[in-house]
Amino acid sequence: MGSQLLCTFTTLQELPSCIAKIHKTYQVDCVSNMKCYQYVEALNSIVCVYNTTSTRSRLSDTITINRKKETETLYSINALNTLICELNNGVLDKNYRIDWIQYKNKLMLSDRSGLFRLINIKELQ
Repeated sequence: MGSQLLCTFTTLQELPSCIAKIHKTYQVDCVSNMKCYQYVEALNSIVCVYNTTSTRSRLSDTITINRKKETETLYSINALNTLICELNNGVLDKNYRIDWIQYKNKLMLSDRSGLFRLINIKELQ
């Protein structure tokens, strides 16, 4: 089974219990490359991003995410499609080239209504 990159949303206060839940839900040996990021404008908001090979169950407040490693950009496919439409006059073109450097250290999300959100993030040490 392949690895999947997941993103779990939590708060700074709940971070230790969130990490414990991630390890319990997906098994410690099936979780790798975990990084936690803090929203720059909302310091209490945290996302934990990690790979897992155990995908039978899913924690609440967790989505599948993608990462552009060179710019530490995290994005959902829906958010990327929304961004492309915004940049390309409403046309979704899978071959459209994104200037990823403009989205360095950002989290790109979209909600069910298609509202695009761009959030500045920094890695927790």
